[in-house]
Amino acid sequence: MSQSMIAIAALLMTAGVAHAQRAPFSTIPAQSIFGNSYSIDIHRVGSDFSASPGTGTRLEPEGMVFHDGTLYVSGDGTGSETNGYLAAYAGGDVRFLPSAIGPFSSSNALGTTARFGGEGITVNTRGAGFGSFAGTTPNIVGVDNVIGGVGRQLAVQNLSTTTVQNQLNAFINADDLTFVPGTDASSDRFAILDGTAPIPVLSFFSAGATPTALGSTFALPLGAKGLLYLSAADAALFSTLATGPAILVASSPDGVQTTNRLTLFSLTGTQLENSSLPTGVGAGLFGNIEALAFDSLTRRLFIGDETGASSQIAVLTVPTPSMAALLGLAGLAAARRRRA
Repeated sequence: MSQSMIAIAALLMTAGVAHAQRAPFSTIPAQSIFGNSYSIDIHRVGSDFSASPGTGTRLEPEGMVFHDGTLYVSGDGTGSETNGYLAAYAGGDVRFLPSAIGPFSSSNALGTTARFGGEGITVNTRGAGFGSFAGTTPNIVGVDNVIGGVGRQLAVQNLSTTTVQNQLNAFINADDLTFVPGTDASSDRFAILDGTAPIPVLSFFSAGATPTALGSTFALPLGAKGLLYLSAADAALFSTLATGPAILVASSPDGVQTTNRLTLFSLTGTQLENSSLPTGVGAGLFGNIEALAFDSLTRRLFIGDETGASSQIAVLTVPTPSMAALLGLAGLAAARRRRA
């Protein structure tokens, strides 16, 4: 492990033990998602930055990613919110307060400098390409937009130096992004939620040194705000209809649909499953879902809900698969090896 990663790990371990454990704000029992029943623990996180000087008054989840034992959470870069910091929950345990990494600032094409607030964040796990997380470069790839930040940028946030690097200015109006690994580095992609059009669109970009649009897109539900890539094995945990890698999409009420929703898509845009989640502000209710993250090891799905002082991170744990499900997952893995 590099010295920078050791320092980050020590910081996160300190943050995890420095505060008393807190119980969930509430629990939603027996919530049906894709035909399966889950209990969902709700944790209020709006004041989680209140003890950290200079980080702003609220943590309002806009982007999330789980990587290497840490749940990273971003928000708008305004002084009243995250103010350019990332929240890092050691072990993804939101029962403890996070550490604050930053601040991150960036300059746009006009020379204006402001705090970088990730509307969405992801990790390039390949070890090569744009913003790869490898060796001495522990990086987060983020998209900022024009609200409270430096404009529409795709950029790399280096966790060790807390600097913003490799900015691409005049980028699309992105609400979220997720890294989609290919069979090799040349086929890796970023899936990016483009909020410019009246109907949200998922667009694929290359993950090389300078990401470029690949021309492959498909429409998403109205109100779509969050994206999450799931491997074939992880997608199969949620739905028997998922026979390969998939994209999980979070949507909030949009004037047509009146509930929050989770929708599962194949990588080619076929809708596989759709489920409603409770909507509102209060115990056991979601307000405005913006972000998703998943920990494959512990099978925890994190749902980021940006609702001001009542902002929340919900945690759903997928039960251990049955023997039949394990055999099915083994079959998927074998099929993928034969195709490779």
